[in-house]
Amino acid sequence: MCIWPEFHGTGHPRGPDELRLKELNTLFKECEKESHGNFMLLPGEEPNEFFGGHWLEFFPKPVYWVMSRKAGEPYVTDDNRYGKVYHISNKDEMLKLLQDENGLAWTAHARTKGSTGFPDAYKDEAFYKSDRFNGAAWKNIPADLSTERMGKRIFDLMDDMNNWGLKKKVLAESDIFSITQANEMYAHVNVNYLKLNTLPDFKNGWQPVLDVLKNGNFFSTTGEVLIPDFKVNGADAGSTIKVTPTTKSIIDFTVRWTFPLNFAEIVSGDGNGVYRQRINLKNTTAFGSKTFHIPVNLKNKTWVRLEIWDAAVNGAFTQTVWVN
Repeated sequence: MCIWPEFHGTGHPRGPDELRLKELNTLFKECEKESHGNFMLLPGEEPNEFFGGHWLEFFPKPVYWVMSRKAGEPYVTDDNRYGKVYHISNKDEMLKLLQDENGLAWTAHARTKGSTGFPDAYKDEAFYKSDRFNGAAWKNIPADLSTERMGKRIFDLMDDMNNWGLKKKVLAESDIFSITQANEMYAHVNVNYLKLNTLPDFKNGWQPVLDVLKNGNFFSTTGEVLIPDFKVNGADAGSTIKVTPTTKSIIDFTVRWTFPLNFAEIVSGDGNGVYRQRINLKNTTAFGSKTFHIPVNLKNKTWVRLEIWDAAVNGAFTQTVWVN
């Protein structure tokens, strides 16, 4: 299990250095202390600087950086206590930091709250087109109890990003803000299931976690619906497949669920439109598991993905498979 905490607006993101670096060091030490066995607590941060809107950064190891740089101060320095320290002053340097330290970024709660208008406003920027900008995050806001799925706002964005052709990903997120014995976390926390052979050791870094997020070989869920297996013509989520006019495409997926299911939907696009193939699952009962083999027409399509929703509007979704 992996989760990541961050400051979320508190602390001293722009310095002074002695406070910012001490805060980061405390975060890293706390995460390392709590990471053991089958649990990892991994540090990330929502900087909300330089790019526009709200966004997340996630590095594969502890990285010390300050969200400001004084005139004449170098981009990177060596600190006697903390080692390499970066000072960032603009979006180009932020992208360079992500590239230099192999980090990932993505838009938080896209198209709403502090990210209203994003990532649309920067989709043509170099940092967004970079493979360091992974995409966006999903959660159920704004909530609408009249709909048959949660978080339609981000699924619309996911389809738009797919049609833009930039091979972005969408991972589930949750804002908790505090963790106490009085918190009801379980009901609100969305989950990303990553295909990892083993859980990394904190002290050696967690690059495999970022690799899976970058490659898209994971699914996201509210918890009650699981998709342990999903393949398009034998290829995993995040893959690119070749389809000819004579290719007979098949989507294979396995579902495990708690409440009776409502439907599965195969969503695809051609760079312009979005197409949906619905599988009615209202004949299911509680606590089940089933494997499906569904023929799908991918002629002239450029991407395809899967969503599954239950009778209580809990759900799960895969990342995209790209069609060449």
